[in-house]
Amino acid sequence: MASFYGDFAALELIGVLAKPTGRYDYARRDLPWYGFWQIQDQGGSMPSYQQPTLPHTQFSFLYRSLLRSGESPFQALLSEQRIAEIFEQEQISFGEDEDAVYTPAITLWGLLSQAFFKAEQRSCLAAVVRIAALWLTLGRTVSSTNTGAYCRARRKISGDVLRKISAAIATHALEQAPPLSAVGDGEAAEPDAGIGPASEYTLGRLVMVDGFTVTAADTPENQAEYPQNPVQKEGLGFPILRGVALVSMRSGLLLDADVGPYSGKGTGETALLWRLLGTLRAGDILVADSYYCTYWLLAACLARGVQVVMRNHHLRDDSPADARRLVKGQCLAAWTRPPRPAWMNEETYATMPESLEVRLVESSNEQPGQRTEKITIATTLLDHKLYDAAWLAGIYRGRWRVELDIRAIKVTLGMDVLRAKTPEMVRTELWSCLLVYNLLRESMLQAARASGRACRTLSLTATLQMLGNLWLCAAIQAIDTELRTLFQTHQISLKVGNRPGRNEPRVNKRRPKMLKLMTEPRPKQPARHAA
Repeated sequence: MASFYGDFAALELIGVLAKPTGRYDYARRDLPWYGFWQIQDQGGSMPSYQQPTLPHTQFSFLYRSLLRSGESPFQALLSEQRIAEIFEQEQISFGEDEDAVYTPAITLWGLLSQAFFKAEQRSCLAAVVRIAALWLTLGRTVSSTNTGAYCRARRKISGDVLRKISAAIATHALEQAPPLSAVGDGEAAEPDAGIGPASEYTLGRLVMVDGFTVTAADTPENQAEYPQNPVQKEGLGFPILRGVALVSMRSGLLLDADVGPYSGKGTGETALLWRLLGTLRAGDILVADSYYCTYWLLAACLARGVQVVMRNHHLRDDSPADARRLVKGQCLAAWTRPPRPAWMNEETYATMPESLEVRLVESSNEQPGQRTEKITIATTLLDHKLYDAAWLAGIYRGRWRVELDIRAIKVTLGMDVLRAKTPEMVRTELWSCLLVYNLLRESMLQAARASGRACRTLSLTATLQMLGNLWLCAAIQAIDTELRTLFQTHQISLKVGNRPGRNEPRVNKRRPKMLKLMTEPRPKQPARHAA
């Protein structure tokens, strides 16, 4: 490892690159790569990046790949100093020598480039080829495209670092964004028709929660930490991760997420959500399905000043006999504290209130072409005049967006099957996908604010396609007005989400290949073609 950082001869042998060829003058401060080769401070656990006089810093090519100028608000959200602080908090330091190729900036750039692509283009070799192309354009000589150096550097960027960067982007993007009514040249913003009057809620964020599962490469290390489904025979399944995500209803930004094993004690979705409650803030409204509608989660949310809107759990009475009737179809019920569950300690149980007031509201789905379905919404918003049944129905109807967002992460970004061989790299790969998802959503949020469009009417796929195809060339050249205008025009040229009354069953028209399912591990299968 020492040769990777210090011995330049060894760097050439393992695929790291030689010194400048002389095609460019690296001392010029007006060039976009100035500062890229600056020697970093050797004294601390995390280098302090030298600041050039012009805003061309070590992460400047990352901003250019995201088609952001130096004056864009994004650079304030993901500034070089902020990234350095996060790396220092996690005690991550590498690539500090003058001739080191895989600095934190280059490694992060390559790691994110993998998340923009799927299949063969997501491999480490494909990332190294992109880095080599960038390096050649910047005037360096490429001696090899061996992936060893990149993989060693990539292992130093943990999933916790990417998680903190992703959370910082989501939090500050929502905080620094102007009010929904103040966009463009003072024109009124397009209303979010998908959630009705709830789109005007200003006391906090509308936060959705839902669970998901992803699988990982079948290795002994992954199986040890994330075992396969226990109903499967040993050797026939893949390591599986269970996760829970908190997503902004209006912007689609992922506020936070947590993952754990698929089965076992403390691995359920409610247990994972319990670990994410610190992300919520006073004034937020948490929207979820009936699975999360438990006494403990409602009490924990209220203790933080967070309100909830959930479908009533099927084991609870929708109209208790002792409930106080408010108006037709609405009542105020008192939920008493259940006995202490085994997973909760006595100190936490003592802090739980002895009873909760919950408003139960009947709601009907009367979309044309769909079967009329009556549900009961349980909410801690007790004012039935301020938050009437139509308001609650709109916000709960918007809960379906989290299903689409998770589908976009797993399918559009290809996160449903992770390639990494170790649990640490599984988490890094997962969070690199989630970070790219937030970068896309933040870009869409800025475009929506500038154009007066509702953020949910912009296309995530269109944004992904544009940034993915321009990732390399945008890092090389300075961002010009024409390229940025093309990107912004492309973002707002498509309108999605306007599908009233859509009802399409989940069926596949294209038949899969008819192959036999594996019923025993390959080592135990008899030899079919013995010599």
